[in-house]
Amino acid sequence: MKTTRQWLFIGLMAVTLAFPVTGWSAQGRSAVDSLSGYDPKQLVFVINRDSSDVAVIDSETDAVVTKITLGAFANGHMAMLTNDGKKLLVSATGKDRFLIVDLATLRVERTIATGRSPEHFDITGDDRLAYVGNMEDSTVSVIDLHEGKELSRLAGFFEPHGFSVMPDGSKVYVSNVGAHEVGVVQTQAHQLAKRLAVGGAHLFAARDPDRYLSEIKGIASPTLTMDGKFAYAADGDGGEVAVIDTRTDKVVTTIKVGEEPWRAYASPDGRWMLVPNNGDETISVISAATHKVMTTLKGGPEMTGINFVQGGKKAYVISRGDSTVYVYDMQTFRLLNRLKIGTNLALETASTTADGNRIYLASSTDDSVYVIDGATDQVKRIANVGRYPWGVTILGAASPNYCH
Repeated sequence: MKTTRQWLFIGLMAVTLAFPVTGWSAQGRSAVDSLSGYDPKQLVFVINRDSSDVAVIDSETDAVVTKITLGAFANGHMAMLTNDGKKLLVSATGKDRFLIVDLATLRVERTIATGRSPEHFDITGDDRLAYVGNMEDSTVSVIDLHEGKELSRLAGFFEPHGFSVMPDGSKVYVSNVGAHEVGVVQTQAHQLAKRLAVGGAHLFAARDPDRYLSEIKGIASPTLTMDGKFAYAADGDGGEVAVIDTRTDKVVTTIKVGEEPWRAYASPDGRWMLVPNNGDETISVISAATHKVMTTLKGGPEMTGINFVQGGKKAYVISRGDSTVYVYDMQTFRLLNRLKIGTNLALETASTTADGNRIYLASSTDDSVYVIDGATDQVKRIANVGRYPWGVTILGAASPNYCH
């Protein structure tokens, strides 16, 4: 996968187009000037990195109903809705800013300065705080969403990449893609309380420094089990997954998986944690109850994410390397389908609708979103959603996988 610096360079070199909210149209349709008439859960938000906007798709019609302009060279990396569905939050990587968009007016109402290259983030369940990872200066911005300001900027991280806020909002687990550790932030005190070492990659580095010290492949994202009792942290260099007990913040076990694991994905039924291993193109299926690998599936090159439908009965593994989505039966672990989306398409990440029936998948190289029906595996294309669609978010998604 390309590094943050490479993606940012590409984005900044692009000529950014501005799409006025009130004047944009597609296929003869005028854009709406407010989303207040929609059920927030029926809307699909697609962050378009190179056109610096967000496309809004009505999942009932699969029509792009409007585009939200973020500003020239914003180069948004990730978007997320507040839990009340009233605001859209965006990390504007190109401008070192965090944006709060009012969905009633479709305007950016707050622009908040962060550290350098903000990318991933998560928010507390009360919609009060956001924790934003600034990749270039290895800090975490704590944002007050009500006041629209940065409360503090935390140090002690190494390319903070993925975030998981505990259900009770008491703490946040922060992965370090530039180190083999997970940080634990206490939300009440706004401070980094613990740094948990993951795996034994530091021991491997001593034996083979050319491989392990030239570019560290650390922890992409800490993933909570559905009950919130454990956090799974996959170490890219070590080929293993650390299981963190969220009550004690201790690593209780380490699971050997394939080569270069990306991150874990939790099935909605709480049974499985699936880990795509991009080094050997396999998928490790781990029991969330026993923390043991139950089976290993054959995947594809450069896997960017895994989504589930029907409450976890089927898993969809996205392979950017061969423009394909692999479909597995999670009862039998049998390969059901191999959906060839196209040729030379860079499939990014996806999100599953709140009812668990359909998947919306961003495809950056042809400016499209592909809709997969979870019952039939039929695929539908929504073209011209914006330039370089990168991530997808849906309120109450049955299987979120917003960004990578």
